[in-house]
Amino acid sequence: MSEGVYENTDGFEDNKSNAMKNTDIDGQLYGNVGAFKPSRSDGVVASEPDSSGKRCFLVAAVCLGLLCVLLLAGIIGLSVYYNRAINDSEDKRNNLFQSFSLYKINATEERDQLQTRYNNLTRERDQLQTRYNNLTEEKGHIQAKLFVIEQYCQEGWRYFDSKFYFLSTEKKTWKQSRQDCLDRGADLVIINSREEQTYVFNLHLRAWIGLNDSVTEGTWKWVDGTPLTTGYWAAEQPDDYERQEDCAEIYYGQDDPVKTWNDDKCGTNHNWICEKVV
Repeated sequence: MSEGVYENTDGFEDNKSNAMKNTDIDGQLYGNVGAFKPSRSDGVVASEPDSSGKRCFLVAAVCLGLLCVLLLAGIIGLSVYYNRAINDSEDKRNNLFQSFSLYKINATEERDQLQTRYNNLTRERDQLQTRYNNLTEEKGHIQAKLFVIEQYCQEGWRYFDSKFYFLSTEKKTWKQSRQDCLDRGADLVIINSREEQTYVFNLHLRAWIGLNDSVTEGTWKWVDGTPLTTGYWAAEQPDDYERQEDCAEIYYGQDDPVKTWNDDKCGTNHNWICEKVV
């Protein structure tokens, strides 16, 4: 009877027919009850896999939904973070650009100021260098001049206003006196100013000067050929006494230092004054 039950598990209809066939037989009805119950049991067992699949699907769907939500939240979070990062980067870039621009402006201004200062210092240095060169050159001239002055002073010359004056201790004619000056690398004194006239007068010497009118009477010229423009003649001089006085002398015995010249005979012996320009 147990073999008949397992043979009818393929279908509910077959079990039902067998049950109906055995309804009139009491023994067999109860005997087939076992066959009918396993069919219900089979139906329940067959429906359980479908419910498990649905539950798995629901669980998977829920998990997938949660993953999607998490993914969406992550994307939103990343987007917000990315936007903030971009904004921060833009702000930093703008700040850096502004700082760089300000630094560049300040650096340019400072460079221009330094360049101007450098140019001024360079110009000042050049001026100082020029001044130094001039002073060095002037120093050389002064040293050379002092050397010459020392040399001439040792030889009996006197110095005044860039000129040397030699006072003779002996007396000669005008022509001889001039030759002595020429031998000394000088010439008879030429008086060009009131100051020089006063200086020569204060030498307290009656002496020949480099002035004569030997070529043309009344036309007085200096030994360098220049004509007389300003004379310091004594009163009533020149008088060309006996028409023989053609050479000029300075005579210290006068009261007025700018009225001391006198014309005399060129052959008369007098002291003389030589002059040499440095």
